[in-house]
Amino acid sequence: MIPTAVILGATLALFVLWLALAAWVIGSRLRHDANIRLRRRDARWLARGGDVRDWSRRRLRRAADGAHSEGAADAARELVRRSGPRLLRQAKRSSQRRAHALRVLTRGGSRQAFDLLRDAYEDGASEVRAAVVAITAEQIAPAADDLLLEILVSGDHPRSRTATELTPRARGIVPKLLTLSADDDPEVRYWALMLLRDAADDERVKRAAVEASIDSSGTVRAAAARVLGASGAAGVEHALHSLLADDVFFVRSHAARAVGEIRAQPLADDVAALLADTSWWVRAAAKESLFMLGECGLHAAMQMLDNADGFARDSAREVVSSFRRETRPLELVG
Repeated sequence: MIPTAVILGATLALFVLWLALAAWVIGSRLRHDANIRLRRRDARWLARGGDVRDWSRRRLRRAADGAHSEGAADAARELVRRSGPRLLRQAKRSSQRRAHALRVLTRGGSRQAFDLLRDAYEDGASEVRAAVVAITAEQIAPAADDLLLEILVSGDHPRSRTATELTPRARGIVPKLLTLSADDDPEVRYWALMLLRDAADDERVKRAAVEASIDSSGTVRAAAARVLGASGAAGVEHALHSLLADDVFFVRSHAARAVGEIRAQPLADDVAALLADTSWWVRAAAKESLFMLGECGLHAAMQMLDNADGFARDSAREVVSSFRRETRPLELVG
């Protein structure tokens, strides 16, 4: 039997430990909320043209490390002026303060900022790399574009996340993306083309997509089809014609949608033939495309109503029914 005094002592100790933990959690939350309120107050003050030169370093750190804004940049510049050497030392060390120092130096316009970001990315852990991407993405400058592109090529950080940060910049970095669209790594070629969709109306981009339509990688050919669909341009039917017959099902699917997006009416029969495709995804894309093609898409679907393939007949009926629901001219549907 365990003595009652021991049980009571252990219970009391656990209770005291629980109280201490609760106090720590509540205190941390209160400090966090207080910092947010103070940052918002300082941001409003800075937005009204306030001067940061008489601020304490603590107040400057709080403002400089907050949400990206011109006020945060003002605080960062003042902090770099006062504590530049210290921040440079922190930015080179693997510590919890490294991300803070990198953010302040970058926002504060330090000439060494991007070199330090690059070094931190190369030797840092995954969380440091994520911080480098986020800090770099705040800056609208050629140096930031170059670093994000280097990170995209390296692949050490998820390329999808890096591409998300590059998307708003795509139109301004078309030449660099065109170079990457011919990279040796098919994943790099894929992401370069995906980013070029936002500049698909550029003649150079259209030519690159046509060239990529015969790439050895299926994912790259699929990206090429998506760029061609976004281009809205004529003169790419020959490339889409080949992609509609691609060996890879998702390439055929994207090609079918691209035909509808650019209203390539001469390819209506080729798209209708995909209603008999073995892939559900391709048949769904073909149905969407035929509807986008309008009258010629309807006629092409009607030619498939007597097809020997049951899936093709059912899909053709769905297309015809869609036209009826959209009050297309009844003489077109018999």
